[in-house]
Amino acid sequence: METIKNYLESMFRDLPNTPEILKAKKELFQMMEDKYSELIREGKSENEAVGTVISEFGNLDEVAQTLGIDKILNNNQHNNVKKLSLEEVKEYIRSKKLCIILRAISVFFFITCCVPPIMAHAVGFNPRLGACGLFINIAIGIILQVTASHVVESARQLEYEPCSISEETTKYVSNERKAFNLPYSILKPVGIALIVLCVVPAIILDKPDFREEFSGALLFIFVGLGVGLIIFSKRTMLMYQRILSLNGTNTIGGSYNKDYFRKPPVYKNKAQRTIMEVYWPTVTCIYLIISFLTFSWGITWIIWPIAGVINSTLRNVFSDEAEE
Repeated sequence: METIKNYLESMFRDLPNTPEILKAKKELFQMMEDKYSELIREGKSENEAVGTVISEFGNLDEVAQTLGIDKILNNNQHNNVKKLSLEEVKEYIRSKKLCIILRAISVFFFITCCVPPIMAHAVGFNPRLGACGLFINIAIGIILQVTASHVVESARQLEYEPCSISEETTKYVSNERKAFNLPYSILKPVGIALIVLCVVPAIILDKPDFREEFSGALLFIFVGLGVGLIIFSKRTMLMYQRILSLNGTNTIGGSYNKDYFRKPPVYKNKAQRTIMEVYWPTVTCIYLIISFLTFSWGITWIIWPIAGVINSTLRNVFSDEAEE
């Protein structure tokens, strides 16, 4: 009977969560249960009984009129929603996690691209070696970004096509998200702390020798690690949130997720989405450039609260939610 229950859930998953639909679902399950029991009494095996029940009642279009939901079914806007299997969602999670890790590492290489020139100058190496190191870092970052895009390309349907997930898949993703709560609560604050503490090496190693230039390299390493940790933790949590938000809240499938999350912002076009993706790394670069040029660390911190206000404004302007 468990197979029949799961099949029934799949049939009604994308239909409106209304009393009429719930009543029809209950009636159809009773009809399927009665037929299953009848077949078992006739000596059919469990697999044969399940197969017969599904073949007889498994097409909702054929039984809609009997259940009195034919008009609702014909007007339903979710008929073309792709029903994702648990394996498809697991594959997406694996691909997306790898993509997130690669992009976090690439951002680290972009931010620390100036470390080789600094260290080359500090130890007296040929400046050309430092310049080569800078471009190698940038090249590695670009390669990782391209690789990340290729890795997740096969699972793009979940992000850009109407999809829904079963109750079993919802429970699996919800458990995975809960398991990530602890790493998230550690990684994000550590990332923020590394960015805030990036000036500590410069303060401690404030000596007119090799240590002073080494402190500059450490600053960029701190920032690179901090931004990388924030990207990994934030984007991984958003990934789980996106999957759990696939089922519309007004559908039967929407009731699977008791711990409902507000959907992440959906931007109106690719250009706006790209702007928001590079927003915080850009702010970080601006903060470091201004701070190093002016050495006014006690004032330049004001960039962060201003950037936060601008970020919220841009999200409201660019997001489709602003039009709802």
